[in-house]
Amino acid sequence: MQRGDYDVTFRRVDTAGSMRAALLEQSWDAIVSDYTMPEFDMPRALALLKELNLDLPFLIVSGTVGEETAVAALKSGADDFMAKDNLTRLIPALERARRNAEGRRQRRQRERELEAIAGLAGAMRQAETRTEIMPVLLEYVLTLLGADGAALGLLDPQSGETVVQLALGESAQWTGRRLPPSEGLMGQVIDSGQPLVANGDSAGPADLGTPARACVPLVAQRSTVGALWVGRQSEIQPDELRLLLSISDMAATAIHRASLYEETHRRLERLTALRTIDLAINASQDMRIILGVLLAQVLAQLQVDAVDLLLTNPITQTLEFAASRGFRLRGKTAAAVRFGEGLAGQAVVDRKLVRVPDLRAHGPDFPRREELMAENFQAYYAMPLLAKGSVNGVLEIFHRAPHQADQEWVEFLETLAGQAAITINNSALFEDLQRSNADLARAYDATIEGWSRALDLRDRETEGHTVRVTNFTLHLAQQMQVNPADLIHIRRGALLHDIGKMGIPDSILLKPGPLTPEEWVIMRQHPTYAYELLSPISYLRQALDIPHFHHEKWDGSGYPYSLKEDRIPLVARIFAIVDVWDALRSDRPYRAGWPEEKVQDYLRAESGRHFDPTVVAAFMAVDLAAAAV
Repeated sequence: MQRGDYDVTFRRVDTAGSMRAALLEQSWDAIVSDYTMPEFDMPRALALLKELNLDLPFLIVSGTVGEETAVAALKSGADDFMAKDNLTRLIPALERARRNAEGRRQRRQRERELEAIAGLAGAMRQAETRTEIMPVLLEYVLTLLGADGAALGLLDPQSGETVVQLALGESAQWTGRRLPPSEGLMGQVIDSGQPLVANGDSAGPADLGTPARACVPLVAQRSTVGALWVGRQSEIQPDELRLLLSISDMAATAIHRASLYEETHRRLERLTALRTIDLAINASQDMRIILGVLLAQVLAQLQVDAVDLLLTNPITQTLEFAASRGFRLRGKTAAAVRFGEGLAGQAVVDRKLVRVPDLRAHGPDFPRREELMAENFQAYYAMPLLAKGSVNGVLEIFHRAPHQADQEWVEFLETLAGQAAITINNSALFEDLQRSNADLARAYDATIEGWSRALDLRDRETEGHTVRVTNFTLHLAQQMQVNPADLIHIRRGALLHDIGKMGIPDSILLKPGPLTPEEWVIMRQHPTYAYELLSPISYLRQALDIPHFHHEKWDGSGYPYSLKEDRIPLVARIFAIVDVWDALRSDRPYRAGWPEEKVQDYLRAESGRHFDPTVVAAFMAVDLAAAAV
């Protein structure tokens, strides 16, 4: 039977089972029930409604209406209570109950939405980066709206395209796609800043599919930075769009916060990378080590797949391989590239960054095409390394996926290229300096050896003496573990030990017989002459100990200062015994050379008088035959 807007159906219910069956039999707009039934009362009926999650208007009628009965019915959850003899109020009561039930449904829906939003907010607060935030966000959207797919796109300010950062569900294959500007729901929403719903409209090529779709803007700092998209089979209702807008507001704030965090973290990492490169440059002059650190930072900070560095050869006008990181197939060397040829050669000639978004579309005549295609490279950059107006190399960067470089990325690449250019330039300067120093040192030593030979030519009875005592002195110094850094100065001092004799007149220096006391006074001036001659020459100051002090004696009876024991420099004490040993073994105009045994007996006898006993002991332990070699 029909009453007003209701089709009224009667069901006899005596037990919980019969009521459950009646409730599940069809959809009901409202329930009117007697307060008491033979085996099933009203409170149990209300409890069954909650158990079945049926939010229906529930009216109770009774033959006997008492205040306590009415209050108990309403407290149990009934929407109204009336007497059977006054059913004229039934239809108005049903309308009120239906409105009450709808209010309850909306409140519960709002509570569920608030709970979900609170849960989502908590989850997103735990995430620091966009990579962590986006999957949490989309999983919540899929669950809350019962959606088949969800996606989040962000605006690329440079190209105007929408980049689908992440898509889940049936739209997962759209992750990473770049959608043309202003196309599809995402493009329109980003352009307008207003939400859009498409229930039943056909999806265009720039949309993500599904019959029903909704898209809301992500607004941060009063700018639309992206859009949140959902799709499903059933229509999207206004209250669901409202929920999606609430989520998008929260998501935009979280993504903006994460973007700021990522930018700060990225800049800190890049500053750290530059500091690491600076430390490598300061700690080592080995360009291979420095370039290794540099290329490792390029890979890490620019987030690319491979990098290599080519150095210019001005003589051949080519770029030659120096170092690389990230290649799978390339060996340790690569073919040289002529200036002006290929992309790297073009970077040298143009002196600016060369970009190729997709190497596969660059043409069949692209140099090194086979090599780079085998590596599956797509994006390519060639940055010339400029230092003091000259190109000293090219930094090549490769990526195995499409790569869109923003201005900040390019600026950091330029900074790293500047570091590389400085490294290469400094290394070249250091090598030139080392080469110049080596040439200068060879020139110094050649000069010293020339002076030594000049002395030998002047004093023929000592010819060859200087070379012999120099070699033996170095050998004995090594046996006594003299600092290796001092050996170069010992060598120079030994070669120049008699340089002071340049100031002695030939009549005394070349006299065939013994010298008079007056002549000995003049002869003993030659250590002082040596000091006066050599001390103005800065690079020989550390070699002065032997020319200046090699005639001092352990007991203080030597000259020119009568120094005793440890006041005599060790290198002079070492040289003194070698000098006497060689002089006694050599023939002189006034005597024949002594046999080795007699010489050694003499040296032992002079231990503690002329010679340092420790040096004598070390000398006697030396293999003289090996030392002579």
